[in-house]
Amino acid sequence: MLEDQRLYEAGLITYMRTDSTNLSAEAVKACRARVEKEYGSLYLPETAPVYASKKGAQEAHEAIRPTDVGVIGTELPDLETDQVRLYDLIWKQFVASQMSPAEYDSTIVTVAAGDYEFRASGRVVRFEGWLRVLPPMAKKDEVVLPKVAVGEELKLLKLDPSQHFTKPPARFSEAGLVKELEKRGIGRPSTYASIISTIQERGYVKLANRRFYAEKLGDLVTSRLVDNFSKLLDYGFTAGMEGELDEIAAAKEEWKTVLNRFYKDFKSTLGAATKSMKGNAPIETEIPCATCGRKMAIRTGRTGVFLGCSGYALPPKERCKGTMNLVAGDEAVGVAPPETDDETEVESNGADAAALQLKKRCPLCGTVMDSYLVDEQRKLHVCQDSPDCAGTLIEQGTFKLKGYDGPVIPCDKCGANMQLRVGRFGKYFACTRYPDCKNTRKLLRNGQAAPPKAPPIPMPELKCSKSDAYFVLRDGALGLFLAAHTFPKSRETKAPQVADLKRHRSELDPKFHFIADAPEKDDAGNPSIVRFSRKTREHFLGSMKGEEWTGWSAFFVDGAWKVKEAPEEEKKPGKAVTKKRKK
Repeated sequence: MLEDQRLYEAGLITYMRTDSTNLSAEAVKACRARVEKEYGSLYLPETAPVYASKKGAQEAHEAIRPTDVGVIGTELPDLETDQVRLYDLIWKQFVASQMSPAEYDSTIVTVAAGDYEFRASGRVVRFEGWLRVLPPMAKKDEVVLPKVAVGEELKLLKLDPSQHFTKPPARFSEAGLVKELEKRGIGRPSTYASIISTIQERGYVKLANRRFYAEKLGDLVTSRLVDNFSKLLDYGFTAGMEGELDEIAAAKEEWKTVLNRFYKDFKSTLGAATKSMKGNAPIETEIPCATCGRKMAIRTGRTGVFLGCSGYALPPKERCKGTMNLVAGDEAVGVAPPETDDETEVESNGADAAALQLKKRCPLCGTVMDSYLVDEQRKLHVCQDSPDCAGTLIEQGTFKLKGYDGPVIPCDKCGANMQLRVGRFGKYFACTRYPDCKNTRKLLRNGQAAPPKAPPIPMPELKCSKSDAYFVLRDGALGLFLAAHTFPKSRETKAPQVADLKRHRSELDPKFHFIADAPEKDDAGNPSIVRFSRKTREHFLGSMKGEEWTGWSAFFVDGAWKVKEAPEEEKKPGKAVTKKRKK
């Protein structure tokens, strides 16, 4: 559940899925009284400011504001930190909207130096106004200028040369995309979150460094739709449809007339698209399938570009479901064999022009090709116009992934070497004997390989409460935990007790024996719970009485368990409940 939804359900703010600027007379009166009492009459305008709504705004609800302006965030101790911060932001925005405007003294200084002129501009706040409540974020380009007089002679103390280059428009962030949707009149505040989640879940874009990057599937779907449904994909279509719906709501237009007009045009467009629209056909390569030996084909799906066996389209008895993940070429470094005339792939400095020069050209159409790492010896180059163009190249060489420069990692299960790969959840090490050995290890943020995971231990005596499954002890990124044996059908998890580990001590990995030897109960006789500290990356003990954490904790120090206070971020007062993941 979102933080604003919690505030609304608690009765602290008005309905938040609106872009209306209207305020009730009672709310404005209470706010003005608060401003005059708190900051004085200078900060209160003679008449209450009225703000115009954006074109197409939904005004069925009042603007987002606190239900009681007399309540401030520090007076709400029962809320979580994020909820208090959001409430405080809404409160400040509301109060600032009813205060006097800020006043500035703006100055432009022009300095004559020989045949040149140098100009500097700045401003100084003369009266705070609404800035008293809602200070703006400091801007780097705003400077405070010294007092100078016309005709005054200035001395050059220091010369700092600087050079500026034109930059391309920045990629959309989540906030930037919402702002663009609002600007073009697409969607409503209640649909922005679903739009952003949908384009990610369907594999159209990926979010990296808080910016959206288009995926191959997104480019493909967009080009197909724009080519065949140009009117529907026009930016003004959604805004125009919203206007027609408003006309229907105002009883100025019959809904059947609007639907008939739309469907008549859409039916003919859909019929033409059905006959002419190109599909997403796979492109065969010379790479053999590791399962059946047939040729692998390049496919584009929700998870990205990958290789799938060409035998997948055969009848069920002959069908092969073999697949092979591909890694984006910019994640790979290496040198092509000296006996070839191919361009050498080197680690670039990040410049777009240099990276573009290193890309290969399609032998069929001359278009720039995208590169993907197949394994340590092969890199696959695919025409950017695929699947419309079937141009491919296979480059032989010695390649590796960026991000790890340590020693070769031996597989802890079969002894073979492990290779760095990239998956849906980041970089990881996979055994080179895959699919015979499916062992993997995660690459940590510090650039080191994660320690080998202990094998899971079934505990049939521990039954799940939400299904007929039983728990299995697993070793995860956040330490030991119990998970349903029917995962992913049942996703129930919980923390194990020391008593659970003690019963299965002989099956435990020796590195966890110290936890099985820990005290089973605290000083009051409550069962000890195995927990994990994100800060120290170590296991420690807590205890519960019923559904409440007691505050007792024990840490393994110098070869022995010692009772002491838990770190602040590890304390969990109140009921021990499991948060549901947002779908």
